[in-house]
Amino acid sequence: MFLKPDFRLTRRLPYHLICAVLLFFAASQAAVADELAVWNFNDSDLNVDHGSGTLTSNLNVANILFAAGTTTNARLGDIAGQALSLQGGTSNANNGRNLTFNVSTVGFSNIIVSFATQGTSTGFNSNQFQYSLDGINFIDFGTPYAPLTAFGSLPLVFSLVSIAGLNNNPNAAFRIVFNGATSSTGNNRIDNIVVEGTSASTAAIPEPATALLLLSGLGGLCKMRRKRR
Repeated sequence: MFLKPDFRLTRRLPYHLICAVLLFFAASQAAVADELAVWNFNDSDLNVDHGSGTLTSNLNVANILFAAGTTTNARLGDIAGQALSLQGGTSNANNGRNLTFNVSTVGFSNIIVSFATQGTSTGFNSNQFQYSLDGINFIDFGTPYAPLTAFGSLPLVFSLVSIAGLNNNPNAAFRIVFNGATSSTGNNRIDNIVVEGTSASTAAIPEPATALLLLSGLGGLCKMRRKRR
């Protein structure tokens, strides 16, 4: 919730203190998440589209396709375009295989991964999200998920803010392991994968409520000063 400072106090504050507090308050609004890497798949490949990172998959190449995408979780004005479409493959060979994205989080903390997804009734319906601190060994995060049958208005969000080892980590990596496909053409679509975090340069900026308390406190100090005079 956005908190407004009590500007009645500013009538009793020296001009230089008013300016300092207002700058302090404005800066507190800037402590927002930054996109470290974004994949929108609109160019029909696995290359990162914004930021820096690599995305690979050990699914059979013939089963890594592209289909109609969505604007759900789209960033930086990206259009719906295309989405990654992953099929079960012959004899459901792609069950147990994965999509892996490596993204350095150096200079960032409070890591969050999100993406839009949907799946057919015979596609992967038991998918496990994982993270890695060394880019080699992966750890399950939460329980397996089943995609909806159509892209929803909200993405899947995995908040990893409690995993301190992912902060400021050049070897951070994330993985989706796919399971549950029951036909060769059953598929999942994934679109607008976003890895984001809080920059170290803004993480220490106080919240708006803190700025409001500072403003009120300065008003009280000025009032006490007048009483002493």
